[in-house]
Amino acid sequence: MKSSSKKVFGRATVVVGLALCGIGAWLLIRPMEYQAKVRIQLEPNINTSGSEESYDPYFIQTEFELIQSEAVLGNVIEALNLNVEWGKKYGEGSPLETAKIIKLLRSQITLDPIRNTMLLDINFFSDDPNEAARIANAIAKAYSDYRVERHKQVTQGGIQVLTEALQEQDQVIKSRQENLEQLGKQLNLPNPEPTEELLKSNYPSYFQAKNKLQNFEDFYKMLAAKIEEEKSSFQIQKTSLVEIVDAAKPPEFPVGPNRWLGATLLAIGLFPTVGGFLLLKSSRRQSA
Repeated sequence: MKSSSKKVFGRATVVVGLALCGIGAWLLIRPMEYQAKVRIQLEPNINTSGSEESYDPYFIQTEFELIQSEAVLGNVIEALNLNVEWGKKYGEGSPLETAKIIKLLRSQITLDPIRNTMLLDINFFSDDPNEAARIANAIAKAYSDYRVERHKQVTQGGIQVLTEALQEQDQVIKSRQENLEQLGKQLNLPNPEPTEELLKSNYPSYFQAKNKLQNFEDFYKMLAAKIEEEKSSFQIQKTSLVEIVDAAKPPEFPVGPNRWLGATLLAIGLFPTVGGFLLLKSSRRQSA
């Protein structure tokens, strides 16, 4: 083999060997990683009347984003005091900023939906099996609490809107009642009031105004009934829209890294590394 060819082949062999050695060494020195899994069952969003909302094709994806949102993970950080705890672990004793911890949490979370079900696995990875289980369960609880609180806010908001509409309707009814009384006086309407047939034929303007008032009163009653229904639904609403089916437990065995694979790659990588250096040494001799 020519000296130039030996150099090219030798360098390539050394690069491949060093790469294998590097990967193998990384697998050997990397801390053990444990995976804790909590399984939850999602329930569809509930509208303000207490019934399920229409099918939402983006429901699961939306919930994925919520689980990893600052609103949920921020509560996990607060509940577990991770600013201080992870400050000791990652920040040389100084408390870590919440934004940095959220970034770390997201990098250690995976979400796996169970096909054709409303079940979802929340996986958390850590070098500490107890920490992995503790944080996985905390995420599930924080997410559950968030959905309940969000539903309460939506329900209360709906009741407030209906109450304001009822108050407006009440003012309209009072105004129309006054107008109807004045119209009756102007028309010299007899007392007691004639039957509807006589009103319709002899006092058509009064008859039409009275019917419109009745329509407003019927709508007012419907709104009032709706508000009572919403309040009743709010009182008996579910305490949770997320059921924790299987809580996470500290895993007994790590999921990685593969020490055997690391040792094997390191051993395999030594051969091309040494061989490559020998080829390079031989090529230099030939050149000399």
